[in-house]
Amino acid sequence: MTRARVLLVEDTFALRVAVAASLRNAGHDVTAVGSAEEAADEVARLAPAVVVLDWMLPGQQGIDLLRGWRTAGQRFPVILLTARDAVADRVSGLDAGANDYVVKPFATEELLARVAVQLRDRPAAGGRLRLSDREVDLGRELVLKDGVETPLTTQEARCLAYLAERAGRPVDRDDLLRDVWGYRGGVVTRSVDNTVLRLRAKIEPDPARPRHVITVQGVGYRFEG
Repeated sequence: MTRARVLLVEDTFALRVAVAASLRNAGHDVTAVGSAEEAADEVARLAPAVVVLDWMLPGQQGIDLLRGWRTAGQRFPVILLTARDAVADRVSGLDAGANDYVVKPFATEELLARVAVQLRDRPAAGGRLRLSDREVDLGRELVLKDGVETPLTTQEARCLAYLAERAGRPVDRDDLLRDVWGYRGGVVTRSVDNTVLRLRAKIEPDPARPRHVITVQGVGYRFEG
């Protein structure tokens, strides 16, 4: 298990104590708080490797806090904890910028495994792609062109990295939903297509005529360097 700085945001005291203890026993450095206000302060202070975030918090909700982080360019992985298990809720959470979604009640072992996945799957520092007139820094989740930096969301960076690892080969939308979004089973969602549209606007010289993320009709997408 990779040692990491983990921020746990959970307002239920007993659950917060139990999960924090399990994360520490797994070898992580853990800071546990019970409100969005405390979480915002700790993110500024800690620069966490992973945040485990409860959706329902007193005052500001966790999902609104998450949206604020992503809007501000914060790219650390976030795992949402919630009792909401409808597909629409999962889609909302992932579209808000969550990297994973764990439904309460959950087994502690499952949460630990999902934390490990987020640490393992983060783009390697220094991983770069040269695309036409710009460069993509996957580690920093940035697109660089003429000295200007454009941030990628974590999901955009993960989607691009996944496609780039399979350059020249068609990648099925279901594979992206399973391996990048974490969906299991036949989920109907536009998450992949919407992410690709946003990604093209940042990496393509002409997003209407993409050179790098190509649509494969009836299948999904193909990456060309």
